[in-house]
Amino acid sequence: MKAAEFFAAYDAFGERRAGGEGDAASATWLRDRAEEAGAAAQLLPIGFNRFVPGPAWLDIGGATIEGLPLFDGGTTDSGGLVGTLGPLGSAARIGFAELLPNAASLPNAPFAVARRESRHAAIVLALRTKPDSLAPINAFDVQKPFGPPVLQVAGREAERLRAFAERGAPARLVAQGRLGAARSANIRADLPGDGPKLLLLTPRTSWWTSTAERCGGIFCLVEALRALAGAQRRRGVVGLATCGHEVGHIGANRAFEAEPELASDSALAIHLGANLGCAEAPELTVRSNVAGLADRMAEMLVAAGHPRAALEVHTGGKAGGEAHEIETRGGRYLSLIGSNPWFHAPEDRWPHTVDLPRAEAIARAVAAMAVEQAR
Repeated sequence: MKAAEFFAAYDAFGERRAGGEGDAASATWLRDRAEEAGAAAQLLPIGFNRFVPGPAWLDIGGATIEGLPLFDGGTTDSGGLVGTLGPLGSAARIGFAELLPNAASLPNAPFAVARRESRHAAIVLALRTKPDSLAPINAFDVQKPFGPPVLQVAGREAERLRAFAERGAPARLVAQGRLGAARSANIRADLPGDGPKLLLLTPRTSWWTSTAERCGGIFCLVEALRALAGAQRRRGVVGLATCGHEVGHIGANRAFEAEPELASDSALAIHLGANLGCAEAPELTVRSNVAGLADRMAEMLVAAGHPRAALEVHTGGKAGGEAHEIETRGGRYLSLIGSNPWFHAPEDRWPHTVDLPRAEAIARAVAAMAVEQAR
C-alpha cells in the first residue's frame, strides 16, 4: 500500500476515541497491515472504564456555549451550578482560562496541579488550536477522576469569555457524564529472533480522527516492520500499537503490567510519538536516554530527506508520551515527537494536515534505525 493510500485509509475510519466509533474497525485494519508487512500480529483486548460525556454547556450573557466535560474531572447534576465567572485563581466561583490542548499530556502537568489547588467550584477552559475549534486535553487520571467539573469549549469562544470573566458575569455551568464499561485493543506484531527484543511503540487512539497526529507514527511502525521482516537481524522484534493514549496511556500501561520486561529490559524502545509528518510544522524532537543515539537518529533523518534545521536533538531530559512509560520503568528509549497546528482538533484530517514527503522521510529513517538496532 502506497503512503497516500495508507493515510487515506486511516482517515476513512473517522473518530477513533478508545472504546468509541471507529476504534474496533481501525484496530483490525492495523493488525492486517502489520501481517502484510511480514509480522505475526494479533489483537489484545483491553477492558476499561470509559467516560461517556453527557450534556455540557455554559449559560452566560444570554448565550449558551456548548462544550465537553473534562474526562478526568468532576461532574454536575442536570441543574448545574451557578456563580460568577472570573480568571483562574480568582475568588470567582467559576474560573476561566485559555490553554493549549497539550496542557495535560503527563501526570502532574501544571493544569492538573491548578485543578488540585483550585478553590473554584467549576472551571471553563477555552482550548487554543488551529482553527480554534474544540480540542480536548488528555485525561490522564480518567480511572481516578479528581477536582471540580471542567467544561472544555472551543478556542473561538475565548475572547468573549475573557471579557465576561473580567467583569465577573453571572453564569450557569452544566458538565454531566458517567463511567461505563468499554473495550478497546492493543495490536502486537512479533518478528522472531533472540532477546533482548527491539520494541517499536506507538499510540493508535485519539480524541477525533487525528490523522496527522497519529497516522505518521502508525505508518512508521508498519514500514519498520516491513524493513525488519526482509532484513538480516539477530534480535526479536515487538511492534506495539497501544490504545487509550488520550485517557491515561491505558493500553501501554496494561501491556507493561502484563510483561514488565518489555519496558524495562528491551534492547531499545523506539517511541513513534505524535505528529510525525504534519503539514505546516516541520519541527521534530528527537530524544533518547542512550548516549549518542539521538544524534544518530538525526543523521538518519537528514539522510532520508528531513530538514536538519527543524530537528531538536536531546540526550536525557523528560520523555513525553508513551516514552514516559518506558523511562519510568528504567528502560532505554529513542523518541520522536513532532508538532501540529491542528493538535487535538477535529479538523486534523487527510490530506490537508499531512506533509506526505516528510512523513515518508521519517518512516525511511525509522526503518533504517530499526534495522540497525536489530542486527
